[in-house]
Amino acid sequence: MWPVLQVALDFLDLEKALRVAEASYRGGASWLEAGTPLIKSVGMEAVRKLRERFPSAVVVADMKTMDTGWLEVEMASKAGADVISICALANNNTIKEAVDCSKNYGTKVMADLIEVPNPIRRAKELEALGVHYICLHTGIDVQRRSEEDVARRVDVIRRIASSVGIPVAAAGGIRVETVARIVEAGAKIIIVGGAITRADDPESAARAIFDAMRRCKQST
Repeated sequence: MWPVLQVALDFLDLEKALRVAEASYRGGASWLEAGTPLIKSVGMEAVRKLRERFPSAVVVADMKTMDTGWLEVEMASKAGADVISICALANNNTIKEAVDCSKNYGTKVMADLIEVPNPIRRAKELEALGVHYICLHTGIDVQRRSEEDVARRVDVIRRIASSVGIPVAAAGGIRVETVARIVEAGAKIIIVGGAITRADDPESAARAIFDAMRRCKQST
């Protein structure tokens, strides 16, 4: 199964998101994410439509929950999400509530390490709290494309992947030129936004990244 490609549909318009989702899915993105901006724009309708249009895909609701862990996981699960993201900075009680709710619905919780000061330590804590996936995430507003930054991120992914037994996701500025290094570092879920969603041909962009991931998988 691993690695898998997840496309982050960070749009405001639902129909545009669905068009890009269709193209990305054809290109190999089997995990389709209702991005936080899309959810804030149209709510759970984004999750419901993705579930309806792509019954075989893994639908991710990028909620970035900081509080009301049970309520928000329940809401997304009922709408058809398979995976719900929460903020790793949330209180442990919120994390536990989210995980407990996911058990009721047969869904999974992904903890997003965005802005966590000690991601390796927090990843271990989150695994102990029962989350199903860990995501190392560099936000759009702080992404850099320097070799030094890519190397630093690859190192952190490798350290997290060797510290926990659950799958690790990576998000933020990933491109076809860098994806192999991310996979080789141990990331199982490759989350790509702009390199696919802003491409002139999202299907071809997704396929290029997916093929690079697959070649890397076959060589390891």
